[in-house]
Amino acid sequence: MVAFRDPFGIRPLVLGKREENGKTDYMFASETVALDIVGFDFVRDIAPGEAVYVTFDGELYSQQCAESAVLNPCIFEYVYFARPDSTIDGVSVYAARVHMGEKLGQ
Repeated sequence: MVAFRDPFGIRPLVLGKREENGKTDYMFASETVALDIVGFDFVRDIAPGEAVYVTFDGELYSQQCAESAVLNPCIFEYVYFARPDSTIDGVSVYAARVHMGEKLGQ
């Protein structure tokens, strides 16, 4: 299985892990809440420009593929797309929405 996040980090990508029947399963998703729903634990965010490869044996390999990768997330992830109980790049979607609402109210 291969996952790659765009070099600008516009869309989120997370890695999850689950131990079951003596095996380790991995999962990639755009939101942490997707991991929660199917019983996976959040491992980490995939960095902008990073590719992650999981072998058939469950070995994990990671490589930075973009020289000038920067985090420029799409504001619509926090405002519209993501569920409020998700976390994107270490930021709670709910907390981000509350903060934006406070700023709008000022």
